[in-house]
Amino acid sequence: MVLFEKIFQRNDRIFIQFYFFILGVSLYLCSAASYYLRNGTFKLPEDYLYGSILIVVSFLILGLIRTRENRYIIGTAQFFRIEFILLIQTFFICVILTVAFKVTESYSRVWLFSTIILSFLSLVILKVLFDLFYHSLITSNIIQRNILLVGDSSSCKNIIKKFPKRISNSVIKCLITIDSEQNDDTHYYGVPKVKLKDDLNYVLRHHAIGQTWIVSSIKTQVHIEQLIDKFMNYSVDCRLISPESKFKFIEGLDSEAGFNFYNVSFSPFYGTNFLIKNIMDRLLSLFFLILSIPIITIASLFILLQDGFPIFFKQKRTGWDGRSFYIYKLRTLYIAKSSDSSETKQVESGDRRVLRIGLILRRLSIDELPQLFNVLKGEMSIVGPRPHMLEHTQFYSDEILNFMQRHKCLPGLTGWAQINGFRGPTRSKELMDKRFQHDLYYIKNWNLMLDFYIIIRTFFVILFQKVD
Repeated sequence: MVLFEKIFQRNDRIFIQFYFFILGVSLYLCSAASYYLRNGTFKLPEDYLYGSILIVVSFLILGLIRTRENRYIIGTAQFFRIEFILLIQTFFICVILTVAFKVTESYSRVWLFSTIILSFLSLVILKVLFDLFYHSLITSNIIQRNILLVGDSSSCKNIIKKFPKRISNSVIKCLITIDSEQNDDTHYYGVPKVKLKDDLNYVLRHHAIGQTWIVSSIKTQVHIEQLIDKFMNYSVDCRLISPESKFKFIEGLDSEAGFNFYNVSFSPFYGTNFLIKNIMDRLLSLFFLILSIPIITIASLFILLQDGFPIFFKQKRTGWDGRSFYIYKLRTLYIAKSSDSSETKQVESGDRRVLRIGLILRRLSIDELPQLFNVLKGEMSIVGPRPHMLEHTQFYSDEILNFMQRHKCLPGLTGWAQINGFRGPTRSKELMDKRFQHDLYYIKNWNLMLDFYIIIRTFFVILFQKVD
């Protein structure tokens, strides 16, 4: 569910692209069906085949040019405003081209009008089906964006009214009103209200918040900088929202429901590119997991012979948006006593807790191979910032400014920091800060080619770089 939530986190473009692709396919099928009604076969002659392709290509190009919405809009009004007009323009252009190239005799008028009628009916049916599908995605919380709203009372009231769940997948889950902190009401227009002095980590986790919206208004202007600084210490996306912006933002500006959004801190992991990354993660993890089964089996036997069960080790780590998950590894340390707190202590050179076989497993990162299962589950990625223990996350989030910004994507098996010499334990705040800066660089500059580069470099790092 988190996958779809993140894909739709900024906009619905991937859904709109898929919708128009299906519409294009339906136009081709309508052309073939029209030819069947007249000739009794679905096999199109060369002229009709080219004509059908021209219809589809024209429709998709016009859709690409005209459709600029970032949100999928439900309703028949939207259909007649966009899809119906595109259909008319498509057939008008195709007729003009056939006249211009003097090939009108190659096509039957009956086929043309049948295709237009069937195309209109199919587009109406598909619009209804996609509206129902999109509505079900929202109502089942699959693509829901959970919002923490921060602002003055009147602005919050207006925003809550403009984002009803029936038409928007941005759902106000809770809010903070800065001009009524003394008010003890726990709900505001049906939305739970919290305070700035409350445990916001708990609030964000409890409501599964994905975005924080800070209202930019006359009443909040004096608080904006302080609020941004505060919420930059959390991993969720942070946006400024304004009903009428007097500023001309060049980058990071979105709009929805009559409001402008400026992305103060927004994860680039969304939309089509993130979907491709996730598919590649699943395929690569499955491939490497199958290849590594003999290695994991042999390593398990050595662990069993030296120190018995358990073979695998699991531990809670910090994931995307600060949500915790269990990471899996081959056990490389002796079993700690119940009173021993050494599980949270990082392994150092010459550490007596390390098994003899553990030295080899850690040197070649074989102990990390079970994390491919985490990737298959969607809790991790092949490439991303390495996940830390919860205690370390808590400690360094207090020590390093905006440390939680490194949790704006899925944690990875390897990352930009690891291939640049920051692999293994972090013994000091300075070392962790350098790793954090590399993680931040990866998040800000992420693209698919960077992922492939990191994967290739990782193999060389494992073979030639020593790690404790």
